[in-house]
Amino acid sequence: MVWADDFADLQRASAQAVMVDHDGTAGSVRRRLLVVAVCDSSDGPAMRLLESAVERVAAALPADLELEGFFYDVLLYTRTLPSSTHISGRFRTRVVPDDTSVWSADLISALADFAAVQRGTPTLRTAPRLPSALAIGLHAFLASRAGSTWGLGSYPGSVTAKFISDLEGLARSTGNPVLRSPNEHGLASGSMARWILDEAPFIISATSGMVDEFRGTLANLKYAGAQGFLLFADVRGSWFPFQGTVHEHENSDDVFRARGLDVVHLRRPYQLRADLARAFEAYDRKTGPVVLMVSPSVLAFTDPEFRPESMITRLRPPTDRERSGDEVFVRAHHAERVLTALNSQSARLLWQCGRMNVQESELCHDLARRCGAALCDSLTRPGTVAKYRNGEVVREYLGSLGMYGYSAHIHRYLHSAGQLRPREEQWLFFLKNRIAESATPFTAATLQKQLRTVQVDRDPFHLAPFVTLPIESELLPFMKWISANLCVEDDVLAMRRNAIEEAHDSVEAAAALPVLPMEIGFFMRHLNQIVEDLIITAGYEYTSVIDVGRGGASAIRNLVRTGPGFSGWYGRSLMGDALSAIPALATSRPGHVLAFIGDAAWMLVPDVIPTLVQQMCLDQVSMHGNLSIFRLINGSHSLVNTWAETRRHTSPNSNTMVLSMIGEESEYDYGPVKVRHHVIRDLDSMRAVGSRLLQPETIDIYSVLLSHDNACDGMGLQGENDWRTVPEQPASGPRNGTVI
Repeated sequence: MVWADDFADLQRASAQAVMVDHDGTAGSVRRRLLVVAVCDSSDGPAMRLLESAVERVAAALPADLELEGFFYDVLLYTRTLPSSTHISGRFRTRVVPDDTSVWSADLISALADFAAVQRGTPTLRTAPRLPSALAIGLHAFLASRAGSTWGLGSYPGSVTAKFISDLEGLARSTGNPVLRSPNEHGLASGSMARWILDEAPFIISATSGMVDEFRGTLANLKYAGAQGFLLFADVRGSWFPFQGTVHEHENSDDVFRARGLDVVHLRRPYQLRADLARAFEAYDRKTGPVVLMVSPSVLAFTDPEFRPESMITRLRPPTDRERSGDEVFVRAHHAERVLTALNSQSARLLWQCGRMNVQESELCHDLARRCGAALCDSLTRPGTVAKYRNGEVVREYLGSLGMYGYSAHIHRYLHSAGQLRPREEQWLFFLKNRIAESATPFTAATLQKQLRTVQVDRDPFHLAPFVTLPIESELLPFMKWISANLCVEDDVLAMRRNAIEEAHDSVEAAAALPVLPMEIGFFMRHLNQIVEDLIITAGYEYTSVIDVGRGGASAIRNLVRTGPGFSGWYGRSLMGDALSAIPALATSRPGHVLAFIGDAAWMLVPDVIPTLVQQMCLDQVSMHGNLSIFRLINGSHSLVNTWAETRRHTSPNSNTMVLSMIGEESEYDYGPVKVRHHVIRDLDSMRAVGSRLLQPETIDIYSVLLSHDNACDGMGLQGENDWRTVPEQPASGPRNGTVI
């Protein structure tokens, strides 16, 4: 029994207590320390101080005295518990009982439990615990490929617990983000978003039986070619093993292989190096995430010879194509035809851009300026090009082009009197873009017969069959070749620039009225004024997070952007994926985050806010900017209703209605982060939004009450000819140059 007034005194008192054992001989008896602490509070800051103090005491104890610092050997008594949160920490926590007899009995129970655990571990540990060999191998490999950019996500399981703890420790030691989520699907969504925005690889660990918890996001990871590892505990058995997925009655490998994913089984510790080599080879093929099915024996395996420097992590030999560097893989006549179109054809140019690296983006903007091309992003890749870049307005940018949410400026650029301009008068370029159906509002037949198109993509399997001029090439060398040979005729350049300015000058008629509840487009246009004012006056930059739904599509159409964002419309357009990705993006990307989530998506997945607060309070992860989540509540599956009401001329039933509970406005302070809830019903309640968007380490959740309506707002080509969207013609006369 050791008494101490504080943790500093505990170290001295503990050392004295073990100087001599009951026989008078030092060091002959194994001893473990039980700490009973009394604190005023068990909130986040107090718990962090306690954990740090326990770690310091444990490190400074004599060799024959041990303190592990976990549930059984630290008992914490507190005066009060937090009133608005509850979480179980590392230590056993109690409120100080009013009845001293209860307190005495509880202390005796804790001591009995402590003694029982000691009987289960009869020897004092003389050497530090080794981390999992698998954790060492995976960490060393991804460190060699992606440095500190790759992220680790895990959902707890009894079989994987020690492996996860070891891998998290290794990840933190090298500055890699450790990501949290309420479920496995959220981990996949966060990894997907980080890959889309930053090409950040990942490891996701899940316990046995969880192979189907990633939903359609697994298909999106494959579709994006995301590089990473999906690790599952593999429980074997012949007769319906508990949480087993590979046995004589079921084989989850079939599911993964049907999606085109590589599956590697790691079953025996002595084969671990060879099995990891196969997994690393599959990773380097860059065909999507690699599935690892890992036995409990491999998860628990440790080996002092298994060190990072002993792992074979060298890159595979480059292919012939990769060795060729800047060689452009195109059919020569296609490249020449593209150059001729750029230099001399009196035709409008619209370039839809996929994800570009810094070099590609710089050259793309330079070429657009030099040849008079209009730029646009897309429903699935918002912000690849944007109105603002490095604080300056990009005049060539006209908005987004997509199945939904496309810009009115683009519609007027491509159309005349409500119809597409003649085919010979314009070219659409798709750069690093597969031209999925969601990429444009046009059918494949329209793209083939009424528009001339150019597609640049390195993968021949992604070149669409309806494209006029397919270019199989990496984007950068192709643009370098174009740049070296670009010589646009003066009158052609003047015409193109004039056409872009004409599209900018045609402003949408302000048909929306300030009725209540507000219409979605009306709200978005006023929010855009707030955001754009901050960009101009305060240098505001943000990452957009767009979920699937009417509100998300309206945000893509109406809100100005400053850089790439994550859209749940990518791939399978899975409602809820963008919301689920918020914790990963808010804690791993610099700057502010603006998220737009419909009421249906909000109800589809778990609440992500507690997970985010937990990361900041307990894991001490920083959120570098403000996170503002706009919960767009119009009480319906609005896109479905619009389809039924305008295309089928039928009245939707309660199946498409969404009931949302609107809570009171509130504010909670959780140590390093504030969480606030606001209700927006009208323009007056938006007045403080601008100042809030700049407040760091704050989570602002806005419940925005909106009405369902069938206004176009980029929802369909037919709507662009609706009375609501008739453009106001510019007052100025024609510019210099002939406009097609």
